[in-house]
Amino acid sequence: MSSKKYPRTVTIFKGEGRIFLVPVIRHIDGYSVDADWFIRIKDMDNSEEIGISILKAFEFINESPVSTRTSKERSESAAWKKNTIYKSWISFWKNNYCVDFDIFENGEYKLNLTERMKEHKGIYHGSIKKLFLPATCSVHEIGKAVLDIFNFADEYYHQASAYDFYPLKQLELLDGSNLMVKHPKDKHFTDYEDYGVGELYQCYCYLPKEDGESTAEFFVGIAPELDCNLDTSNIKSCWEKFYGKAEFFEVQEARYGMFKLRVEMRNKATHKISYLLQMEEDLILECGMDVHQPNRRKKMDEKLTALFEEFTLECKR
Repeated sequence: MSSKKYPRTVTIFKGEGRIFLVPVIRHIDGYSVDADWFIRIKDMDNSEEIGISILKAFEFINESPVSTRTSKERSESAAWKKNTIYKSWISFWKNNYCVDFDIFENGEYKLNLTERMKEHKGIYHGSIKKLFLPATCSVHEIGKAVLDIFNFADEYYHQASAYDFYPLKQLELLDGSNLMVKHPKDKHFTDYEDYGVGELYQCYCYLPKEDGESTAEFFVGIAPELDCNLDTSNIKSCWEKFYGKAEFFEVQEARYGMFKLRVEMRNKATHKISYLLQMEEDLILECGMDVHQPNRRKKMDEKLTALFEEFTLECKR
């Protein structure tokens, strides 16, 4: 009988020219711990080997008895210490990505790319990206999913690293208060300040090519076209006047950071999302996204929508 209930987890680390897998097993005190057993993979592009190794790691969990090792014993024999050039966990953490690979009782799988928390060094936490696989998938498909999610990690952390160099930006609003914004987490965004438009406080343009045209914008402004009227019918009418008939339109009352209203519209010309806050009777604050021709740019639209949610949450007074 397995020492671990469902879902069962194999932790996968990537960095330092290798991938290695560590099964998570049950401890006699009732919590889960990393096994000191591991699989090391040097050929990081071999999806077949990765898939087979993950299934072997799950077999180890199935056959593993409940761990009785003390905290000191687990620390001394920790798998990460045998798979790193670094002497400390913090250094290891800085140089290795981490994915939790789960199997459920029905045989389905979930991959969760966890994030290295800046606020708490040494901690992997939360979720940057998740992938789900059916129970019928092959070892090749399992391995390919691992490669795909680690490739996403490469891109994510590359962008995050570049983003660290952008300072917070302080905007002075019309009511005299200040708003802090952060540059979007993508190297293709360029700071266009107020874009030469009086209704905008700040605009970031997405330029896929350095000398190309903007294909999307994130912006903060006052939404003058709404004339301070946040009735659903007014918003829809105003937006359709500017962007054409909506194929999808939705207004939601939802507190998101400092904002209280979310509006989304989509057609062939635009995918527009705005978070709105009525600051005064005659003053609205809008944090908006506009992706041009979203049907032609589906992957970009999906990526920018997620980035925009982060960008909006970073807006603080």
